[in-house]
Amino acid sequence: MSLKIGFIGVGGIASLHIESLKKIEDAEIVSIFDVNRENASKAAESTGAQVMDSAEDVLDPSRIDAVFICTPQFARGNLEELAATRGIHLFVEKPLGLNMEDVRRKERIILDAGIIHSVGYCLRYLDTVQQAKAYLHGRQAHLIQAYRFGGSHPAQWWHQLDMSGGHLVDAVTHQVDMIRYLAGEFHEVEAKFGRVSFDAQQKQGTIYDAGSITFSMEQGTIGSITESCFSVHHSASDVKLFGPDFFVHLSNNGFTLTIVDENQNETMTSTMEPYFEQCKTFIDAIARNTQESILSSYSDAARTLAVTLAANQSSLEHTALQL
Repeated sequence: MSLKIGFIGVGGIASLHIESLKKIEDAEIVSIFDVNRENASKAAESTGAQVMDSAEDVLDPSRIDAVFICTPQFARGNLEELAATRGIHLFVEKPLGLNMEDVRRKERIILDAGIIHSVGYCLRYLDTVQQAKAYLHGRQAHLIQAYRFGGSHPAQWWHQLDMSGGHLVDAVTHQVDMIRYLAGEFHEVEAKFGRVSFDAQQKQGTIYDAGSITFSMEQGTIGSITESCFSVHHSASDVKLFGPDFFVHLSNNGFTLTIVDENQNETMTSTMEPYFEQCKTFIDAIARNTQESILSSYSDAARTLAVTLAANQSSLEHTALQL
């Protein structure tokens, strides 16, 4: 018996989930809504789903068992609460939102409802990331260096700080999450952001074109994150962990792992499809009625969001903030 799935929001990121779910025998997409009716119709044609008139119409527990909420972070409203209170299992894209009070309220409702829930930190599912986590168990880095450079999202909303949260909250969140997943919880962050290029060339937006974040972690590790979403000629997304007798380097968004110590200097590249692995794990977890195999819960994703929002606030207040 296949699980009936609804989609709210069928933009670029949702298409990756849809293609993954098509490969999973026990999953059937039956309901779709998007504010862009044309996009919804195209997605429905490729899946055999019905286009619904509203997001709330998708959240009909008599039609669906689970929902993928892939709307932008500013456009979530109370969708997660509705899904949870109606007993609908929930997959939601990162980042979870732009206000921690709202996210914590949703977290409580989701946990109280007892539904299976997962958040789109797909890189956790890579075998390279899992190998790095296993290697780092019992080892502590003294320094972490991360960076993400590349281009901007084409959507106008993405360039508005109050709608996207900026590059750190929306995209570099993957590197922040990977640091948390591998090395533990953040203790303090301090950030500086700039708009030198955007002020000269893209004045209509309010997000930053570059950021530099320093941080400490609960166990004493210190580190930095450097990012830019206006890097036309160079892109990279890496996390490096330096220990007294080891070096771990996850590059290419985690797809390539290098481990160096006195016994090895090895590099491996993943051939996995993290979106598929993430979707398959979610569907399997629902079928087995257990949250155990989900690698990023709503609570976990909320902690990652808290780091990035604190960094934004630190920049405004010109001071370090504790988490």
